[in-house]
Amino acid sequence: MINSTHLLHILIIEDSPSDFYLFNEFLRLTQLQVQTLHHANSLAEAIPIVDEYQPDLIFLDLTLPDSEGIETFKQLHQRASHIGIIVLSGLDDKQIALQTIAEGAQDYLMKGEYDEKLLSKAIQYSIERKKILQAVVENYERFNTLIKATNDTIWEWNLNNQQITWNEGITTTFGYPASKVKPTTSWHHKNIHPDDRERVLDRIARCLSDGLDQWEDEYRYLTADGQYKFVYDRGYILRRDQKPYGMIGAMLDITERKRKQEEQIETQKLITRITIQTQEQERREIGLELHDNINQILATAKLCVDMAINEDDISKELLYKSYDSISRAINEIRSLSKNLVPPSLGDIGLKEALLEMIENMTVSPGLRIKIKANDPHVESLSNNKKLIIYRIVQEQVNNIVKHARASLAEIELKTDQHSTHLVIKDNGIGFEPRKKGKGIGLHNILSRVEMQNGNMEIISSPGAGCTLKIVMPL
Repeated sequence: MINSTHLLHILIIEDSPSDFYLFNEFLRLTQLQVQTLHHANSLAEAIPIVDEYQPDLIFLDLTLPDSEGIETFKQLHQRASHIGIIVLSGLDDKQIALQTIAEGAQDYLMKGEYDEKLLSKAIQYSIERKKILQAVVENYERFNTLIKATNDTIWEWNLNNQQITWNEGITTTFGYPASKVKPTTSWHHKNIHPDDRERVLDRIARCLSDGLDQWEDEYRYLTADGQYKFVYDRGYILRRDQKPYGMIGAMLDITERKRKQEEQIETQKLITRITIQTQEQERREIGLELHDNINQILATAKLCVDMAINEDDISKELLYKSYDSISRAINEIRSLSKNLVPPSLGDIGLKEALLEMIENMTVSPGLRIKIKANDPHVESLSNNKKLIIYRIVQEQVNNIVKHARASLAEIELKTDQHSTHLVIKDNGIGFEPRKKGKGIGLHNILSRVEMQNGNMEIISSPGAGCTLKIVMPL
């Protein structure tokens, strides 16, 4: 509330000298601190004063030389909606004065019926009411701006009459034109997916009955085109005397987020499945290698030792044979171990490790493998990334050796400012990627690439060899 020390700037628009004189006298008697009192005899004369001085309050006579009645107020209010206006009305204008209140006037005074006390009260109350109203308008505008800036669908639920009002989100997010949106809870509840509806409504009912302040849930909501979107919905419960009378909330479309989560889950399932399959395959291969190769060699060595024990005359020859067999078994175990145990990439470097790996592989004489990895930045990669590249090359070279029937394979490894690039190509028989499903080897490679947030591309066709392109972010 303004006090006696507050300096006021007032404009009075009054063409009657006697009415202006009485107003001025009563204003002086109020003892309010009026710094400036502007006077205009017409609306046209008042407009420049409003624009230049921006008074705290305007007193307006509804009967002026250039304007009359409710239109006088409307014209002034349109020009100075931020300033409080008190209507000065004659007895003949009382009904019109009441209409100006509905249009936005702060108060009205009947000429000849007010004194300094009523005038003082009208001035102070009108200025304070206008400040409060202006703050409400500004908050409302900020609220509307905030709603437009968000992707949420805002709703308000009146629990007394079961009516729901929506913002534009019901149209922009779910596609319902305004003419199709019904302000009833039954329309809203019908749009909740049948499998989710009972659960959602039960949770809302429990929140209301348990005295909770808010509710939240995820469910599927019907769009105008008949599809369902996943939404995250949360509402705040409004209470009066501890009794709920309404809810206000917002629905957020999380369909894309749900889709990505499901993709991540499926990818993780695939990686887990491939990992298990890889482990089983490796166990199978180790078992076959031990049984069909190393076990046979050791069995031969044992047989030679047994015979040497019992045959003195040929024991030396048999011991030499057993020695050779044991040496072969040791070499086979060493070769098998090199394939299984990751190399010490930090000691010998990635390129040297790849060369050593290819040298130790059982490669047909007709296949030549070339490595181009002269980029010095390759060796600055993390050991984990080097090991992933090593395993990818190992897997793909195995694929080439087993299936491609190629005479030449090339491995190129380089980096740029953002990524590591690996290209492995061969001139073998090729295949049609769209018709042939990815084998366990390519699935192993894909899972390793995806764990690094990289991309893999296979370029191949029957008779044209195969090119494997991999890009992984640094």
